[in-house]
Amino acid sequence: MGGHRYTFFCQHDVKMSKLDRFLVCKNFLRYFPSASTTAVPREISDHCPIILQVSNVDFGKDPFRLFNSWMKWEGFNQIVRDSWEKFLGYGTPDAYLAAKLRFLKNAIKVWRAKDHPREIDELNKLKGKVYELDIAAKSNGLTEVEIL
Repeated sequence: MGGHRYTFFCQHDVKMSKLDRFLVCKNFLRYFPSASTTAVPREISDHCPIILQVSNVDFGKDPFRLFNSWMKWEGFNQIVRDSWEKFLGYGTPDAYLAAKLRFLKNAIKVWRAKDHPREIDELNKLKGKVYELDIAAKSNGLTEVEIL
């Protein structure tokens, strides 16, 4: 539930409660798996109104993010250098720079699409090793405190 932490405020006893249950039919979550609630500010009452939202909110595509770790990967510097030199554009200096950066971003996206599966495989291997270490530590009678 988003919004306010508590939904009921009793001024006399300084008591705060949270209403966090809704009565719905058996199939409600099957049809609305992304249902959410929000407690909105109370005006006059001692209860905060709660809104049950069942619509999906789409904020558009994910923003582009550049991670410093990518700069250590083989081929990153070459992609940046090549795309920076290959760009042909025109316009005011600020529009030219914005277009050039967009061109660079698209080149990095193409490079990442090719390299991303390798990174996922490496991550899965590391997770497997951590799991194996946890199993080995538990079988040797070590607790989490001793492992840390």
